[in-house]
Amino acid sequence: MISLDLNFNILTRDLSHYLENQVKVGLFGSGVGLSLVLGFSAAYTCYYLISVAKKPQLISGGKTFCQFLKEQCPVVSETYYPTFWCWESRIQTLLRPFVTAKPGVVYRNELIKAADGGQISVDWFDNDDSLSYPDPTTRPTVLLLPGLTGTSRESYILHMVQQSRDLGYRCVVFNNRGVSGETLL
Repeated sequence: MISLDLNFNILTRDLSHYLENQVKVGLFGSGVGLSLVLGFSAAYTCYYLISVAKKPQLISGGKTFCQFLKEQCPVVSETYYPTFWCWESRIQTLLRPFVTAKPGVVYRNELIKAADGGQISVDWFDNDDSLSYPDPTTRPTVLLLPGLTGTSRESYILHMVQQSRDLGYRCVVFNNRGVSGETLL
């Protein structure tokens, strides 16, 4: 343990000596700028690993379902590391329209008449070019439900459809009433 402390002290002293005497970049023509950047980077990394990266809280109605999720979906027990430069959820929401791409997806729209006289719009991606499931009667179907004000044209939905297409699946996107342009009745 003493040798580890001694090596750390020697490393710290050598790094300080290097930053003071050798590096002539940064703020005011000295190593101050570089040491500030390194210091803030180390502090941010520690903050990120301690406070930001966390295991998700799994809340369920019963122990059986919780245990089932942990066994069948191990990702619910793994530590989640959000994007290091934009980890805060509200900022992600604000930046999402500016940093996302929208893959090209061609849907087949279907309007379903509801019992109350209204209509429900669903968009189908049939994936007729599927190599994994060439028979449409055996092709798995993925149901996608956008958020409260989302539609089948949201970038996150389009990316999920694209991933499903790559797996050979067909997709159906349920559009909330009045959001995707259909008339509310």
